Amino acid sequence: MMKKVAMIAAAAAMVLPLGLGAIAPTTVETTAMAAAKVAAKKTTYTLVSVKNIKKAAYHVKTGKPALYSAAFAADKAKVTMAKKGTLAGEKTYNVTKQIVIKTKATKTVKAKKVTYAYVKSTNGKVKGWVALSKLAAGKAVAKKTTKKAAADKIAGKTYTLVSAAKIKKAAFHFKGTTPAYFSGKFAADKAKVTLTKKGLLPQSKTFYATKKITIKQNKKNVKYLYVTNKGWVKASLLTAGKFMAAD
Repeated sequence: MMKKVAMIAAAAAMVLPLGLGAIAPTTVETTAMAAAKVAAKKTTYTLVSVKNIKKAAYHVKTGKPALYSAAFAADKAKVTMAKKGTLAGEKTYNVTKQIVIKTKATKTVKAKKVTYAYVKSTNGKVKGWVALSKLAAGKAVAKKTTKKAAADKIAGKTYTLVSAAKIKKAAFHFKGTTPAYFSGKFAADKAKVTLTKKGLLPQSKTFYATKKITIKQNKKNVKYLYVTNKGWVKASLLTAGKFMAAD
């Protein structure tokens, strides 16, 4: 057993560079912010094996897997791991090392072996250990932006706010052209409002307006009504009264 421990320790000493979890007396990782943060929970595992691998690109399969720091004992096959954050998806990471650890058995869970990979972002700012099962080989592929997603990212336009007031709740519907509805962001220190398109009003519905604003649009005063559960709609595209099937 002592010979096996010595072999693993020797392998780890060659594989793991100093400053990145090298074989050394177990220590607590410190940072300038450590005093202000609650210490991360540390768990010690049996270290089964450790090895260098040829540098390879990996990406996250799904979600945001936990990212760990690791401190390796100098005189026994043990590694102490502490969660340091999570790994973001849709990014490519380089893997250069792997370790296999053995968890402790409990009354309800059997001991098992888990492989962890040492990942490092391409800019070197993110690095640590992640369960290999949470990763997939290859570079991350950016998601395609659909037409709908692109439409959702349309920038809002800012207008001069001429007036704003609450009105008595009133019913409206529309005929002909389907009106767009907008979100409205009002400036705190000046008469400005930014309208951003959110979508189109559904057909054959009755809408209720509770507020109105007048803005300067193309050098003209244009009125908008606030339709509950939707947003701001150009008043000229709405008709007073409830929707009737005959419309």
